[in-house]
Amino acid sequence: MINLYFHTSDPAKRKMLDWFRCQKIETQTRNIMQKRLTKLEIRHLFLLSDNGSDDLIATRSKTAREYTFDNSLTFDQLVTIVYKHPKIMKNPIAFNENNLISGFNLEDIGVFIPRIQRKRERLSLFSKLYTVEFG
Repeated sequence: MINLYFHTSDPAKRKMLDWFRCQKIETQTRNIMQKRLTKLEIRHLFLLSDNGSDDLIATRSKTAREYTFDNSLTFDQLVTIVYKHPKIMKNPIAFNENNLISGFNLEDIGVFIPRIQRKRERLSLFSKLYTVEFG
C-alpha cells in the first residue's frame, strides 16, 4: 500500500493518483492540513528520504522563505518547523515501507512497481523491439 500525503489538490497530486489507479496500486490518501502529521510521522518521512530536507521541503514556498534552511538548524528544530507549518512540505509525497518520492515524476514513481513486474515489462518491450527489428 502506498501512502500519499498532500496539502493542496494540485495537478501533481491528481496525476499521481491517476497513475496509481492505472497501475492498480492501492493508495491511502491524507490531507495533512486536515489531519496533521505527528512529529514521529515527520521523522519517519525524513528517515525514508534519500536526500533529507531536499526531498521534503519546498524551499520556494512562501512559508519556507520565512525560515533560513541551512546547516545551523538542528534536526529537532526542522521537525518542529514542519510540524507547525505543514505547507512547507513538497506536494504530494508518496511513500511505502521502502521508498519515498515527492512531486510527480514518471521516472521516479516507477519505484513503487514491484521489481519483478518491472523486469517482466522490460523484457516484453525488448521482445517487441527485437520482433520489429529482426522480424
